[in-house]
Amino acid sequence: MRVNNKVAIVTGGSGGIGAECARTLAREGATLIITDVADAAGEVLAKETGGVYRHHDITSLEAWQELADAVLAKYGRIDILVHCAGVIGNVKEACLDTSVEEWNRVIAINLTGTCWGCKAIVPKMLKQGTGSVVLLSSIVSFMATSVATPYGVSKAGVEQLTRSVAMAGAKDGNHVRCNSVHPGSIRSPMTDRIIADLAQAHNLPLDDAERGLMSDVPFGMRGEPSDVANLALYLASDEAKYVTGSAFVVDGGWHVVDVG
Repeated sequence: MRVNNKVAIVTGGSGGIGAECARTLAREGATLIITDVADAAGEVLAKETGGVYRHHDITSLEAWQELADAVLAKYGRIDILVHCAGVIGNVKEACLDTSVEEWNRVIAINLTGTCWGCKAIVPKMLKQGTGSVVLLSSIVSFMATSVATPYGVSKAGVEQLTRSVAMAGAKDGNHVRCNSVHPGSIRSPMTDRIIADLAQAHNLPLDDAERGLMSDVPFGMRGEPSDVANLALYLASDEAKYVTGSAFVVDGGWHVVDVG
């Protein structure tokens, strides 16, 4: 019961990594609030975990503030925010061909929405003096993205935002922590879509496309959502009480460059 009696919000909690983070926190004793725009799946997961589901547009600061106020009114505190909500965008659109619409959409969801979450939730935690914010970034925040460039840029922005929020959370004797998690290729609907797009673009079977994508990963395979959720659990728990402003990579060694 590593987060027993802690009040936790998980955004993007209806599926993939977000759903596994929700299950893991609930299993370890958290009082769980799941948010998403995929309402049917979110309601099912809330029943499964004993949590509460709430429809939530993360691009709206007003929606974030309403969420924070509602959780505080019902439970009296907010101890954990695991922010998983995000989109990858158009993986077929080359860097310099990115449209204005695509840029604005992805940045609004992945970066602006993340900022609004911190703006709404962290002040509530500061009044308590403690709390943990875990922001999902991506391994591509450290890489060039010749396609899906808004995604890469937005996730790099999340890493910088993490450091800035960590500094704000440590002022005046407070211990509100903020860390980022950078998954590589995790078995999820998002990476399923990437593999399907690669297979279509190169006229390959899905298995061959996956092997090609994994060829640069030392472990040679996709990770599981639980690999990310277990790290998020650690960062959310008091075991990580002296950890803030840091970036944690979960990628099977993808970020390691072998020049030999």
